[in-house]
Amino acid sequence: MSSLPMPTEPVLPAPSRPTLRIAGLRLTKKERDLLAVLIQNPGKCITRDLLLRSIWGYSEGAKTRTVDVHIQRLRRKLGAEASACIKTIVRTGYCWLPDPAPR
Repeated sequence: MSSLPMPTEPVLPAPSRPTLRIAGLRLTKKERDLLAVLIQNPGKCITRDLLLRSIWGYSEGAKTRTVDVHIQRLRRKLGAEASACIKTIVRTGYCWLPDPAPR
């Protein structure tokens, strides 16, 4: 299991236009919602199940690779530097860990 804190309340998808703006980047609505949920919960492990329920509306315990595929596409679109902030928590979910400020 992960030592990262789990959200204590359901994570709701962000509005369809999150405040994060990346010039020239074209994201689908699901990609925007997924990225917004991760960014709005920095350092917290967001489970695949919670993402499937809150963003895709799936029932609890759904077995699908939808989240993983969307994370893969999102990482590709974000590029190496930004995609490195999305950490995979094996067999659990994903976490947004922005790089520490330069010293």
